[in-house]
Amino acid sequence: MKNILYIVDDHNMVRNGLKAWLEQHTSWRVPKDFADSKECLECLECLSKMDAKLRDTAFPEIIIVDVQLIGETGFSLVKKISEKWPEIKCVMYSMFDTTGFVLQAKDSGAKGYISKVAKEEELARCLDVVQSGGTYLEQYMTEAQNKVDSIVSVLSKQERNIFEAILQEKSNKEICDELFISPRTVENYTSRLYAKIGVKSREELIERFK
Repeated sequence: MKNILYIVDDHNMVRNGLKAWLEQHTSWRVPKDFADSKECLECLECLSKMDAKLRDTAFPEIIIVDVQLIGETGFSLVKKISEKWPEIKCVMYSMFDTTGFVLQAKDSGAKGYISKVAKEEELARCLDVVQSGGTYLEQYMTEAQNKVDSIVSVLSKQERNIFEAILQEKSNKEICDELFISPRTVENYTSRLYAKIGVKSREELIERFK
């Protein structure tokens, strides 16, 4: 095993702290870390063009990605990495632990999701599971996520997008801006969601999937 890992987080102290702990207490090496997605993607593109032997000495097995980066989300970065370099496994690391964020991480291709309040040992366990081909959620997230998984299979793609956004407690305006749809369209899809799930309000929907 190469045990090579990268970190993408816009907080310098978080990157340095994670790197130091992992290299001191685990077998993971962190040769590179980045403040944004552009730097990370440029690095991966550059490494992809190298001779195979050189590439293997630096190409990561896992990339830890913060959900919220400056001016962007980590979801789009995870999606790009998962599509272009499927051999790289992504773990999302965030202060947000609601089911909507976990669902969006899974849809983006992430293999693990862990909160920033988790103990370092749990992060290490997450990395081991993901490296071995598994997926990882913290135990307290699992029950709520199972309830979400039971409903998403009957949702259309756009219903699922709006479902994720509502669970992230985003306003209708934020949903309109992110999905490039009209307020009336959001209202129509929201009504369909309520009918399929069997709730009467946004608050009831959020409460059911906590």
